[in-house]
Amino acid sequence: TSDLQSLNPSGERMAQYGVATAATKLDCVQIDGLVVLKIMKHCRDEMISNQLVSGQLLGMDITFASTTTLEVTSCFPMPHTGEDENAEDTDVYVTEMLRCMREVNVDNNTVGWYQSTFMNSWLEADSPTIATQYQFQDSVPKSVCLVYDPVRTQSGNVYLKAYRLTDKFMVKYKHHLENGQHGFTEADLKPKYRDDYSGKILEEGISTDEIFEEVPIRIHNSALVSAMLYDWVCEGTMGANMDCDFERLDLSSRPFLDKSMELLVDGVELLRQDQDRAEFKKRDAERKRRDYKRNSRGEEASREELQRLFPDPSRLEGLLIAHQVERYCDDIAKFAGQSFSKLYLVKGMQDGTNN
Repeated sequence: TSDLQSLNPSGERMAQYGVATAATKLDCVQIDGLVVLKIMKHCRDEMISNQLVSGQLLGMDITFASTTTLEVTSCFPMPHTGEDENAEDTDVYVTEMLRCMREVNVDNNTVGWYQSTFMNSWLEADSPTIATQYQFQDSVPKSVCLVYDPVRTQSGNVYLKAYRLTDKFMVKYKHHLENGQHGFTEADLKPKYRDDYSGKILEEGISTDEIFEEVPIRIHNSALVSAMLYDWVCEGTMGANMDCDFERLDLSSRPFLDKSMELLVDGVELLRQDQDRAEFKKRDAERKRRDYKRNSRGEEASREELQRLFPDPSRLEGLLIAHQVERYCDDIAKFAGQSFSKLYLVKGMQDGTNN
């Protein structure tokens, strides 16, 4: 984090969070069409057993004219890790897969990972998304996480998103790990101002919008694949049978909205419970600090020492729950807007038919 620091007006070192450096800046993710099909097939095959799957992405990052593009050219699935399996077996599997990729002259540089999700389940507080992506970005700064939702894809639009942890969250999360899981307190969520009543912010608090950043995705196909698709759609014998575009006109929106509202209500309840737990732990820590200060003999303990002995509770779980609730609201608003557009289109077609 040394390259994310600068001097404040008083001459002290301060952290400048959210500054994209040359080592972390990423403008676009270019994915081969075959990689997209592999991810979709892997997730679809495991839908029967209701298993959320994951895998690793292979490729390289290319910088041209101050634009950095991450090219994802291959991928492979990760096995399901049970309770009786350890991390060493997974490491051996990954090493062997990378060796096999190298032997067949395929890109074997790890550039991230992908995972399937069900209605934003990848944002849950107990999900390994944050820890896994932090490890990837800590070792490979330009790595990404691809999130694929097979349920939403059935409505006609492929739901495939690329996300990265922001630089601001990376610094905060590293501080959180170094302090024994006691980071992301209320002091970290609120902005810090100067003491000269100027109103200038020395350090901005982190919000739900500053956890993940979405990276634009571009699907790339070779010339032969593009020619084959063109022949299928326009001139080939399969063109008459390819009616998948009609799925976009599906008017059934109630199942998605019902499930989204149910998860939204559950998320709000989880957020309320987390706030109650945090308030209780905060009052308990304050009581312990007062009792320790009252019962101590000799030299009085400093405020920093008391804060270290009895730290405030971490609000990371509540921050993630609030971010998930925000995503549910955004998805409901977006899906409702698309549904209204379809209904107005169908109404116009019916009126034109009747006239």
